[in-house]
This record gives sequence, structure tokens and C-alpha cells, in this order.
Amino acid sequence: MSTEESDPSNSVVSILLNPSRTMANWYVALGMLGVFLAILNIFGWIHPNYHVSWGGLLTFEMTNAAFEILGEDAGPKIVISDAVFIGLCSVISAIGFRTIRNDESGLDGWFKGLLVNDTWPALVDPDIGGWNKLFGAWSLLLGFAFYFFYGIIYTGWIDIGVYSVSIALIAFGLALLMAANAPEGNDNLD
Repeated sequence: MSTEESDPSNSVVSILLNPSRTMANWYVALGMLGVFLAILNIFGWIHPNYHVSWGGLLTFEMTNAAFEILGEDAGPKIVISDAVFIGLCSVISAIGFRTIRNDESGLDGWFKGLLVNDTWPALVDPDIGGWNKLFGAWSLLLGFAFYFFYGIIYTGWIDIGVYSVSIALIAFGLALLMAANAPEGNDNLD
């Protein structure tokens, strides 16, 4: 019996610390979103009325209250949970960036690929990838635009409704883009 078979937690830890390229993209995106939200929280810009305690939020208020009312002096406020949350999100992003850096295109290719790819030209021309790619690109763009617009205008970065609309649009866009990029099948269902 090998060591991996006798210790299943070793393989889970190995999978989490050495993600695939797709999972590394998720690590980077979620980690950077977490750092962004933590910085907004420190300055009091994450919600118009509350300061978030990440320790309380992530433990479902078992350790402390998740939301504290902003006082009259709503200046920058950093607490230990902000530092821990930023550290945790930074580690998640670093693991993702490590995997991306070791890929053949590297970090430069990854950053370039965010802007220069076959998704964004499909916003204006359905001939590039078909209607699935056109609607998928628009849905993806609208999901991100809605989240940032609502966050900037209404300081609603952690609003559940905003998350629901944004995630639905982004997920629908990703599903359509994956469908557009899927290879054609060989079998006829007739």
C-alpha cells in the first residue's frame, strides 16, 4: 500500500496546494476579490452602514458579530480579522499565481489573455464564435459591470441581491462560452 492510499488527506492537501490551471484561475480571482473587499472594508467603503468583521462572517457569528455599525467617525479602521482575511486571500492568490507562472505561457501570457482572447471580439460580431459566444460574452460583461456599478454607486459590495444577479449573469455567460467552445459531436440523435 502506498503512502497516498494510506493517508487520503495527503492527496487532498496536494490537490489544494497544486491546483490545475482552471482551478488556479479561480484561486486568483477569488483571492484578489477577497483582498479588494478587505481593503474596501478597512476604509469603510464596503457597505454604507456597516463595518464587516470577517471572523464573525466566516464563522457565522459564532466568534463575534459579523457586522458592526459604522460610527460618526467612519474613517479607516483595521482589526485583526481584516489582517487575517487579507493574509488568507493573499495566500490563495499566491498559490494560483504560482501555478499560472509555471504554465507555458507564464504570468505575462495570463495577463495578456485576460484582455486579448476570442471572447471580447464576439461582443460585436456573432460570426466570430456564433450566437452562444455573443450572448455569453455579453452576459459575462453585464455581470461584472453590474457588480462594479452597483458597488461604486451604492456602496453595495457585499449585498446578497447584487451577488445573486452578478453570479447568475457571470455563470450563464461562462456556460454559454463553454458551450460555444465545445467540440462538435459525431453522433446524430435522430
